[in-house]
Amino acid sequence: MSVFTEKACIRKDPLGQVVGRDRYQVNNIFDGKMAVRPTQEILKEAESRVGEEVDYSVTSANCEHFVTDLRYGVAHSGQVSLSAFA
Repeated sequence: MSVFTEKACIRKDPLGQVVGRDRYQVNNIFDGKMAVRPTQEILKEAESRVGEEVDYSVTSANCEHFVTDLRYGVAHSGQVSLSAFA
């Protein structure tokens, strides 16, 4: 997806299909700073949003904002926060 789009569609794809042969790592870096929602709540909300079209912005509504909102109930992006200091 281009970072210049203003809309995104929430999809559910197998991890192996998304990453292919690339290495990946799960970083739950806010776990010590924010309360983690119960796994079943996260999954239920994520499943309910599949197919939904949402606003997209690299700086205010990107994929990290989406997953932190699911996990912690707060849309936050460490990438955006760090890039402000670069």
